[in-house]
Amino acid sequence: MGKIVTFADLSYGEAAPGVKRAPITGAEMKEMVAQVIRLGPGARLTESVPAGADRYLFTLTGGATVGALGASHAMTEESFATIQEGTEFTVSNPSNAEATLVSVLTPPPGNPAARAGFSAGLTAAARATTGVHDIPAEKKRRIYFVGHEAVHSERAHAMIVEYVRDTVTGLHMHPNAESMFVLLSGRTRFIVNGEDAVVGRGQATVFPMGDRHGLRVAEGDGVSFLEFHIPAGYTTVRG
Repeated sequence: MGKIVTFADLSYGEAAPGVKRAPITGAEMKEMVAQVIRLGPGARLTESVPAGADRYLFTLTGGATVGALGASHAMTEESFATIQEGTEFTVSNPSNAEATLVSVLTPPPGNPAARAGFSAGLTAAARATTGVHDIPAEKKRRIYFVGHEAVHSERAHAMIVEYVRDTVTGLHMHPNAESMFVLLSGRTRFIVNGEDAVVGRGQATVFPMGDRHGLRVAEGDGVSFLEFHIPAGYTTVRG
């Protein structure tokens, strides 16, 4: 079943000094592990990406620095990093305010899925400086981070989507992909398990394979959200 996750309500555990994390996804998701990571001022977290998986980081609030393989990228708020399998990386918070990141690992450890992943080590892109693709027929704008249109990986499709006031995506499902929406601006009305729910920044909606959902602007002039479909080769069934 689909669910709504409010980040402020999660139970956070300490992962390292000044670093707290909490799960967004659970046993309902087989293709991804998503978490919220909170980095205190000056805090740092060093981990390795498992073989056969991609790791994605998105700065929801504040900024961070991510480094690996001798490269380092400053990530302003609403930036997206992709890290190759087998890579040890460090994400740190150089500022004097807490930073909040969304982390996605796909596929999870133990998942036997064999799909070609990201192979360029480490890359990062900011929302503010990444090209926007206008989809006028659907009243949408897209900023691609991972997929055939951007950083290439068969393991995921990730993008920011912007809706205008009257954009509507009708009820649909993805029979071969899991989905997650991380809300960035405005208020969005989702159909979750057949019921209407209004969600906003600081929340996410999560849908297992085959779970029907729909969405539209709830109020105001528009909304935006970070959207994942995992794996990348997904299909959409309307209705």
